[in-house]
Amino acid sequence: MRVSKTVGTVIASAVAIAAVTFSAPSRAGDESLVSVSCAGGAVTVSAAAPWHTNAAAPWKWDKGDKVSVDDHAAKFKGGKCEGTVKAFICNGDQCKGPIAVTVK
Repeated sequence: MRVSKTVGTVIASAVAIAAVTFSAPSRAGDESLVSVSCAGGAVTVSAAAPWHTNAAAPWKWDKGDKVSVDDHAAKFKGGKCEGTVKAFICNGDQCKGPIAVTVK
């Protein structure tokens, strides 16, 4: 059981490293590919179709904590609707990130 957990952790780490390594640097305008909603410090980030959130990437919000990330959305919890989320999105084998998106 312990070996399978270790192997799973190694595989997940390799996927995350590959996702970041093969991500294209963010360019001006990439922010339009990401939408952010916030209410009461609960932030939800999603990607505009045909893009999807990259669950294997290291998402960050400078004013709160990551709750979950899947292919549909990234969710965070913090004190206020402020700060910047570093988002990662993919469309097929093309990935972008980190994309700095303002939380309002």
